Amino acid sequence: MVSFWEVADRAINTGPLMKMKDFDLKIFKVASQLVKQYGVKYDPKVPIPSDDALADRLFEAGLKLYLEVGTYCIDTERVIRFSEEEIREALVDLKRAPDGIDIGEGVEKRRLFKRDIGDPRKPLVIGGVVESNPTEGRDFVQMYKSIAQERVIDGIYYGPAPKSIEGRKWLLGSPLDCHAAKSAVGWVREALRAVGRPGLHLLDACPSALGSISACDEEKGLRKTDAISIPTISELKVNFESLNKVAYSLHYGCLRNPFWTAIIGGFAGGPEGAALVSVASAFNAIMVYQVAGSGYVCNAGLLQNPAVNTARSTLWVRNVSMQALTRNSGLICGGGGLTAAGPGTEQSLWEIAALGVHIGCVGGHIFHGNRKAVLVKPNQGTGMEPRWEGETARAAASISRQDANELINFILTKYEDHLTPDKAPPGYSFNELYDQETVRVKSGYFDLYSKVRKELEARGLKFD
Repeated sequence: MVSFWEVADRAINTGPLMKMKDFDLKIFKVASQLVKQYGVKYDPKVPIPSDDALADRLFEAGLKLYLEVGTYCIDTERVIRFSEEEIREALVDLKRAPDGIDIGEGVEKRRLFKRDIGDPRKPLVIGGVVESNPTEGRDFVQMYKSIAQERVIDGIYYGPAPKSIEGRKWLLGSPLDCHAAKSAVGWVREALRAVGRPGLHLLDACPSALGSISACDEEKGLRKTDAISIPTISELKVNFESLNKVAYSLHYGCLRNPFWTAIIGGFAGGPEGAALVSVASAFNAIMVYQVAGSGYVCNAGLLQNPAVNTARSTLWVRNVSMQALTRNSGLICGGGGLTAAGPGTEQSLWEIAALGVHIGCVGGHIFHGNRKAVLVKPNQGTGMEPRWEGETARAAASISRQDANELINFILTKYEDHLTPDKAPPGYSFNELYDQETVRVKSGYFDLYSKVRKELEARGLKFD
């Protein structure tokens, strides 16, 4: 296995120089050729394909794409390249790795394991509020208490930190970035203690390396059983912020969560090209972010406008690429998602159900939770959304892909024509959906959740 320090050297010193626009054009050219060569075809009527041969061809095509283009380091304008022998060796090492990793501590310790397609073992749920503008202090604590108190939750995704700290806005890499990151993880730990679950696994989503490093603290912050999320910039790009997160985590000894979003209509082309680059991005997670035996990955497909993961084509991109990875890579896979509708609306619940079903049925866990793609007010998230995503993923864990496809096509009829901002309901904030003192969901939201759940039960989905 190529060491990370060799990877860093290729990023800084020895990788071939290339302009970013040339790298992007190369992705488009090579992906377009490979889509045709390997017969990768998107059928809108089948958002959950059952074709194992398609998944396997997609995996090999993704490997070929990564061999051809590699990973682009934005800061140095160098390409990090690997030989086929180096990548194949890494895949062998990955398959030799233990079937799972331990997350969390004490009574909240869990075994996060590699799942297969149709695996009857229930997925774990590392859920949270994927919030871009939470309020600092007590409101932040109460919001995360609403998540941690749900028994379906096996870990907490949090971040980024509130945009203001001590009433002051902060910038990436600034002293206030450090302060905000340290405060945010402290508030999450406070929320866990308040509900009697201090050992729950944490997944940090600070946008800067400084933030993630500042949050690492065995007593008051991120422990070695917790994880740092590390993004891949679309498509197949990294920067020093991401590489510094890897470097620090290797010294500190915590887990890593590489994640990426393949953009439909972006540099890889349509849904087929996006699926291809999604698989290729997994090789970046293996080779550059060194995830083997040390973490778990999260993949997604995204529309450009509206920027959601719940459209028919985006569901296909993540589902088919996750099939390729669960069948061939040995990675621990999962995902979350961006919805068009805001929390507290029926459309949001249907979109979240689609996310849970299409991930759970093909060997995925729930990572990152979900949120409205474009937030319209602060604190726009609650514990009900990750709970519901986890429940639907667990219910879909062992159903066949054919049954999942039928179910997803039904769910899509509930919201598919209302994904644009002018049609999707904006939703509500935490204090509109929960009692802020008792942290209990209000009856109107719970009744809406019960209605959607009963309708899915009538379609044959069996909940715990």
